[in-house]
Amino acid sequence: MKFNRYRKNVFRFETFGNEGFWTDAVRLPAGIVAARVTPLKALQLGLQVDVDALDDATKRAVAAELKKDPTGSSSALFNDPAVTVKLINANAVAGMVVKDSNGDGKLDVAGRDKVGASCSLCHTITDGSILNLPGAGSIGKRIDGPANHNINLGSIFATADNSRTLYPVLQLSLTANKGKTLGRAPKGLTEDSTEAEVDAYLSNPQYYPVGMFDDTFDGNGDPMHNTPFFRQDLAAPFGSEGAIARLDNFNNLVFTGLFDQTNLTTPGGRAFLRKLGGPAGEEIVDDYIKVLAATNVTGYPYVKAVPHPQPGSEDAPLGIRVDSQKLLDLNAYVVSLPAPKGVRGDGKMISRGRDLCRAITGWPRSRCALPLSRPNHPRSVLN
Repeated sequence: MKFNRYRKNVFRFETFGNEGFWTDAVRLPAGIVAARVTPLKALQLGLQVDVDALDDATKRAVAAELKKDPTGSSSALFNDPAVTVKLINANAVAGMVVKDSNGDGKLDVAGRDKVGASCSLCHTITDGSILNLPGAGSIGKRIDGPANHNINLGSIFATADNSRTLYPVLQLSLTANKGKTLGRAPKGLTEDSTEAEVDAYLSNPQYYPVGMFDDTFDGNGDPMHNTPFFRQDLAAPFGSEGAIARLDNFNNLVFTGLFDQTNLTTPGGRAFLRKLGGPAGEEIVDDYIKVLAATNVTGYPYVKAVPHPQPGSEDAPLGIRVDSQKLLDLNAYVVSLPAPKGVRGDGKMISRGRDLCRAITGWPRSRCALPLSRPNHPRSVLN
């Protein structure tokens, strides 16, 4: 039981130090405070609130407010930006993890404590037992593993005070590609694009759809739909392209690259992007360094990782690796998460999906077969 609890906490609360990136570079907590994001707005953005993380007084206040208004729309509590900060300080917002960065024994984002990102930002929902907004977030008991299909990461990122520091995963107009771009927007961004221009891209659901996350540093602007994270023993290979054999290696790339993109400016990060995109990869790194300088970002990279003897390998694409034991503990937890009970779906649509799976992957029919009662099975062509 002790090991299971520890592994669960790695999934829910481990950041490997990326709070420096999200707080000092992207400045997401500052943006949330400045934008006066209310609990209702946070839920509308698809964020999930763990009721068990709330103190008894807050639980009673929430219950009283929802008794008067089951939607929370007219509730003073749900429309108070200060309550959002209180929820974050309580580590009640799944995946937005507060760390005691100033060492005073308290969690307070107003007192120089920092907020990072964990796996549960995208791969945890709640049972909605307290409040479940249709097509949005919910309040209830955590359920780890299912994909949060309602999370609006683009708009969440646009709320940050310095969303320009997400440059490597934006849709870019690169000189190496003669300004051509493959994303959904009619034109790409550059290192000189303003914060307002970046926010307009991120917050436009036609360019950055709800439930999606751009997980590649290629400048193409290609958000992928969020996928489940339960029974990952059935989901290999991993990554958007299915190019990563081991789950711990996939998670290492997420934490060393996606959750702290400043690592791309290191020699290992530059080598990785050069291998990935040639001159375009080099240009992304050079431009990113200019963006970081222009927005007064210093002290990076932030994630706590160690050099790896095989830089460029699957084990360490950027030449570094976070704590391997914690990565293995994370493996163990997500492998143990049960698949949720499925629902029956459209048989013809599911059959077409099987055929598409076989056409894209070349897998045998048995691997692409999704029982009609289990359309949410984790075998996905995106995994």
